Amino acid sequence: MLVDRIKRTNPLREIDAWSFSDEWGPEKVIQVYDVNTGMKGVLVIDNTARGPGKGGIRFTSTVTPFEVFQLARTMTWKCAVADLPFGGAKGGIRGDPKKVDKIAWIKAYARAISPYVPDQYVAAPDMYTGEKEMAAFVEEVGDRRGATGKPAEMGGIPHEYGTTGYGVALAVIEAAKVLHELKCLKLTVHDLRVSIQGFGNVGKFAAKFLNEREVKVVAINDSKFTIYNPKGLNVNKAIKTKEMNGTLAAYKKAQHLPRDDIFKVPANVFIPAATANVINSETVSILLAGGVKLIVEGANIPATEGTEDLLHKKGIWIVPDFIANAGGVIGSYAEYLGKAGCEAFQLIEDKITKNVRCVILGAATSNRNPRIVGLEIAKQRVKEAMECI
Repeated sequence: MLVDRIKRTNPLREIDAWSFSDEWGPEKVIQVYDVNTGMKGVLVIDNTARGPGKGGIRFTSTVTPFEVFQLARTMTWKCAVADLPFGGAKGGIRGDPKKVDKIAWIKAYARAISPYVPDQYVAAPDMYTGEKEMAAFVEEVGDRRGATGKPAEMGGIPHEYGTTGYGVALAVIEAAKVLHELKCLKLTVHDLRVSIQGFGNVGKFAAKFLNEREVKVVAINDSKFTIYNPKGLNVNKAIKTKEMNGTLAAYKKAQHLPRDDIFKVPANVFIPAATANVINSETVSILLAGGVKLIVEGANIPATEGTEDLLHKKGIWIVPDFIANAGGVIGSYAEYLGKAGCEAFQLIEDKITKNVRCVILGAATSNRNPRIVGLEIAKQRVKEAMECI
């Protein structure tokens, strides 16, 4: 029966960790199950040459070992480019977070992987996990060093402060500045018109911080609607509307469009801040038709394989995920060192602006995809660390 079930669902990527191993890792793929709660979890520790693997715990009903591996590998590069003493890792819990006892499942997951925490793995929030889950996680493993993104009263810098979104906003502004200086983009910061896919933690705070710096956010969407105003949205009102109603439907002074029209609205900057693989063969032409000139990746792995190269050849500039959304892990490092929230935001500003400028300059001078330039920097740093082990 088990063999038949495996054959029906096959994908090797579901069951065979060796199918995605390479010279960089992963070092460990641990799959766990708790008989009392029904919790199914996976931990991928990709590479610890530079330090313990750092990465959030994703809690969805569709998470797979391969998805978690991809995210762990992204963390390996993200921490290396940000020059943090962390490696890459990621956790995943497979279940519907709206239907199960999340805290009980988090505690079960923490117990199961506790032998690796915090020496080989340091957790953090991700999709459907936040400061409450991190508090439960560290209480269960018995070590506050086991996770970042904890509540402030536990010495944490919660991701609910908006560290990732802050970094994304800075990445938009710095990329536009550099491209304008290089005459690769005939737009100043004040000419930017930004559309944001996703209004969760990353998208919401990216919009907020862009708005505070007088960058116009013309469109945002949630799981149900897109709202669009070419003159710019009142982001604070949109946030309050979402918090009060659970949807953007009640927001006034904007066109209300179908959710996926976020790809169609006229904008010169697009921020994917939702799920993976949204920039694909179907949406590339739509984004181009809408006038997008710059894509800043707030989500992890938002583009399918090959689409970034295609966009680059079309003259679209991209700040890849492991550069643009590193604000969260940089803030996590500040928490790991025991720093205050204000110090975390300053560290994020310093590192994000420096890294974006470095990668965009490198890509412009060599006429290469920015992801390739960023990966070269990351791989060199990880390789040097591996050679010293």
